[in-house]
Amino acid sequence: MKRLLTLSGCFLLILGALNAQQRNVSVEGALKKWHKVTLNFQGKDLSENDAINPFLNYRLNVIFSNKNKTYVIPGFYAADGNAAETSATKGNVWKVRFMPDAIGEWSYKVSFRKGENIAVNDEINAGEPVDFDGVQGTFTITEADATGSDFRTKGRLQYVGERYLKHADTHESFIKGGADSPESFLGYYEFDQTPASHKYEPHAQDWKTGNPTWQNGKGKNIIGALNYLASKKMNSVYFLTMNIQGDGKDVWPWTSEHERYRFDCSKLDQWEIVFDHMDDLGLMLHIVTQETENELLLDIGETRVQRKLYYRELIARFAHHLGITWNLGEENGWQVWTPKAQNDKDRKAMARYIKQHDPYQNYVALHTHATTKGQDLFLTPLLGYEYLDGPSLQTHHPHDVHDISVKWINESKMFGKQWVITQDEIGPAHTGAKPDADDPEHNEIRAQVLWGNLMAGGAGVEWYFGYKFAHNDLNCEDWRSRDILWDQTHYALDFFKRYLPFETMHTADDLTANTHDYVLAHPRKVYAIYIPKVEETILDLTDSKSKFTIKWYNPRTGGDLVYGTVKTIKGGKPISIGFPPSNENDWVALVENTSKKSSKANESPKTTLNALQDFQIDNTSKVNYYTENKRGTLAINAAKTENRNEFASAFTIFKGNTGYYSATLNTIAENDGESEYAVYVNKEKLKTVSNPQTPYGFKATSLLLGKIYLKTNDTLEIASKAMTNGKIPEDHETAWSRGRWSSIILNPVSYTLKEALKDMTPFEEQNGFLEVEAEDYHFNSNNESPRKWYLQSKDNSVPFENTKEHSSSASGNAYIKALPDTRVTHKDPLIQGENFFPVPGTGGLVSYKVKINTPGQYYVWVRAYSSGPEDNGLHVGVDGTWPESGQRIQLCKGKHAWTWSSAQRVPKNHCGYPQTITLNFETPGEHIISFSMREDGFELDKWLLTQDKNVIPE
Repeated sequence: MKRLLTLSGCFLLILGALNAQQRNVSVEGALKKWHKVTLNFQGKDLSENDAINPFLNYRLNVIFSNKNKTYVIPGFYAADGNAAETSATKGNVWKVRFMPDAIGEWSYKVSFRKGENIAVNDEINAGEPVDFDGVQGTFTITEADATGSDFRTKGRLQYVGERYLKHADTHESFIKGGADSPESFLGYYEFDQTPASHKYEPHAQDWKTGNPTWQNGKGKNIIGALNYLASKKMNSVYFLTMNIQGDGKDVWPWTSEHERYRFDCSKLDQWEIVFDHMDDLGLMLHIVTQETENELLLDIGETRVQRKLYYRELIARFAHHLGITWNLGEENGWQVWTPKAQNDKDRKAMARYIKQHDPYQNYVALHTHATTKGQDLFLTPLLGYEYLDGPSLQTHHPHDVHDISVKWINESKMFGKQWVITQDEIGPAHTGAKPDADDPEHNEIRAQVLWGNLMAGGAGVEWYFGYKFAHNDLNCEDWRSRDILWDQTHYALDFFKRYLPFETMHTADDLTANTHDYVLAHPRKVYAIYIPKVEETILDLTDSKSKFTIKWYNPRTGGDLVYGTVKTIKGGKPISIGFPPSNENDWVALVENTSKKSSKANESPKTTLNALQDFQIDNTSKVNYYTENKRGTLAINAAKTENRNEFASAFTIFKGNTGYYSATLNTIAENDGESEYAVYVNKEKLKTVSNPQTPYGFKATSLLLGKIYLKTNDTLEIASKAMTNGKIPEDHETAWSRGRWSSIILNPVSYTLKEALKDMTPFEEQNGFLEVEAEDYHFNSNNESPRKWYLQSKDNSVPFENTKEHSSSASGNAYIKALPDTRVTHKDPLIQGENFFPVPGTGGLVSYKVKINTPGQYYVWVRAYSSGPEDNGLHVGVDGTWPESGQRIQLCKGKHAWTWSSAQRVPKNHCGYPQTITLNFETPGEHIISFSMREDGFELDKWLLTQDKNVIPE
């Protein structure tokens, strides 16, 4: 009997605990895919101004799981849980908003902890568990039933490493068109604690029965404004969430404009009502988190407690929305008129924090200054940075938009991370996009801005309204002021969506002789040609003898395609495409191949080396792989603690042809840790890469390694290590990834420099001697690496902060430097494949066309400036090859002065032996000499070739 009572008592305790859990949590929402699910929890009574700050000293995270997916979603303090209606500042409700992306049963488990500054502490066991910590439950999600433009029919917008964002379900590419003004869109008089900057009274007529409001009808005007914009087929709105000390001074998320640690629950819930409606309408939330005047307001520009807390609250409350741009800040960075500003380190820290804490991995962008110099200065150091997805361009003059868009599309691709390029603010600053009343045709901005960006391969525009005309950037009340402009924007987007495979097309302006038209092409298949004024257009179709049809599109009226004066043409030569139906204004020609056959003639043969079949496990490593035959991967047993944070390795002997290859490593990304991978050639580390964050337990992932140089019989080695991100609990600790990878793909890269430089005049060797200024290169490329050579002179500044220059003592008062320079001393991190390139031909590259009259062996000398121990290494090669005799040029002597060297670094002598760098030219004629950086910061003034070993330049 006693035992029976004990068991009964245990049962009652368990039942009581379950009932307590049910009382502490409620699940709200439609419980459909791509519909918001809100978990409401009841804790103890708190307030926005509680002595123990509920925003900073409590941390709510909920782990949601469905089959192979896991999300860790941050929660937030919600006062009474209905603050949008009650304006409550206190209560006992906490919320988590989650956007499920799969049908079926989802489970959740709650972590709710208390401790000093715990909200910005990522340690999973920080603080102490309180209230409803440990609560668990399930809910079931069914298929979405939304229709129309609603994002729920297509899925979340995602950055996928291409020029365009894509919807998660349909994989449809997204081109945006929308409003950049008013930037103080949230300075709306019916939000709590908000100055009455905007009322949007002209849009009261656009509110519809059934649309949301709060507090007995508030919000109709701002909801109506969004209805109007969506009715014009726009899909994006730009707005600041914080403009204290800025232009508008009317938007902030805190309990007052002077507060930085406590948030206004009711105001932010009212914002959420508006943002929910934007999801319904298919409008992207372009969330601009600060502006240039206040970029030092939080943590003096760094990412510490204030900024982390600000970002966490934004992510917790709004990251679930289906179309998000996180903009790091408007006009970010130093300018003459804003001398105190964030630096490169600050920008990277912001992007990193958002990407690492946003569970949905929404798109992250950086708004630029208007000048090309300012853009170069702040964007160039971010090229290839894994946590930034693109710039939000501001451009001073419309005629620059196309070229600037092309530039950053191409530059970002070369640096290994393709950016999404959008034109979000057009100048001049006082003008922007004028109202229809002042510019009823919008000819200039339609041609040069809208079509200029799109025909570059850009991802769309938002329209800024300047400050000179009515309904400008800060006081716009009526979006109908640009009604015609919205139509013209829609027509452009409609053309791309209806008629072009634009994802596969690239800018090709050189296919016509006209200087003002834009050409977007998928060679031999389809060509779009935008002509700002009607003139004869000759399209170069030399590479295809197929038959093509020609139709025309009117960018002023939209609609269907129409025929012009010529309906069909035959390729194989440059040929006129005829004229559109009308000789007035601008037109777009669509030239399509009539053949449906696809050609694979130009596809390069690729080599795939599989982990299980082609690699041998290195049993001498600290950790050994095991094989997973089902997945086709090598993996590390991270269940054994001794196998964690250590590299396992496998190698193969390369049997392919000597040359350049574009390399891709195929891995398995895991949600419990971002495994790290290292690639070696002949024991020299080439590059280190990491898996991206993912909600999936296992997700096939391709990591770009860039361009690598391999010789037949080189040893190619892949290493990886198990990692934990500390987010997912498992067996009283956190779960670990296993460093899984399946193969490496090598695509041969043709050595085309000779063809590219065929029209260049070579530097000519005479009597066994040739001397060349380094800045007179014929070709300059980052070579698909994070570094590039930059010209330095008094008249040419480089796009990097705090870079010293020595041009006054350089020959010709100019030289080139490998930048950015991030490893100045031995104490700075050495990152192979980023700031150190031991394998020749893999770092930034400069090349020179030369004519050799006297073949044979030449000694190579370089004149360089070294300021420290980590800026004095270089490689030299010829005709796309990198012989051992040209590797590891080293300078040790002559610090802080221009010094000649021909020494080669070797294991026994790191300063190298003099006159040991040589190149051999077996035949007379034209050749290509290339220098690739070994260490960043290398400064090269000139170089020479001599057959005389006794020549020592001065």
